[in-house]
Amino acid sequence: AVVSTQSTGEIAKKVAAMPKNNSKRSRIVIFTQGAEPAVVYMDGKVKEYPVLPIAAENIVDTNGAGDAFVGGFLAEYVKNSDIETCVRNGMHAAHMIIQVSGCSLPERQ
Repeated sequence: AVVSTQSTGEIAKKVAAMPKNNSKRSRIVIFTQGAEPAVVYMDGKVKEYPVLPIAAENIVDTNGAGDAFVGGFLAEYVKNSDIETCVRNGMHAAHMIIQVSGCSLPERQ
């Protein structure tokens, strides 16, 4: 299916409407966009979540930021946390990862 919009929210809605095998629960669509807000489509609603601010000089390596987001998000999702908590945890994990070289956590302080 061709999507004829540039609206990330509209694209998320169209992705959510695509066929899926598991009909027991609705689909959640999340688009992360670097420094732009994350877009979440869930239960018929689109919501944007602003990213955590970071100075350009503190960004070391963006490789793994998406994976870190997913890991942080899922860590809360499996605990049945609300979607906002899941997204914030994902953003926190990505925020930490981009400040170090490679996919490693910074030293605990």
